[in-house]
Amino acid sequence: MRSKPVLASVMLATAAFTATAAQPSSATAETGLSFYAGYFVTLVANVPHPDGSCSPFPSEADSLVGWSDVEQVVAYRSADCTGQAVGLGTLRTFRPGEFASYVAH
Repeated sequence: MRSKPVLASVMLATAAFTATAAQPSSATAETGLSFYAGYFVTLVANVPHPDGSCSPFPSEADSLVGWSDVEQVVAYRSADCTGQAVGLGTLRTFRPGEFASYVAH
């Protein structure tokens, strides 16, 4: 009868591991603007409340998600949001290091 407690412990440990492993890296970043590396795999930066100001673009980012409170992300190759603007929308991939700054609305 000792096998039941051991089996229950193994099942609980397996369930806990599975629940932990299944959570996406963005579980805590589903507001504002999230930047990812590995094409939506690894969260590298999250701006919970973008304010429309010029901000540095994370150099390692290769994808972004603008959640429900973001309507548009505009990127620039310059560090000061000058020059040609590139509208990225709210769900986009790009080459790491392609942009130097952005404005999110």
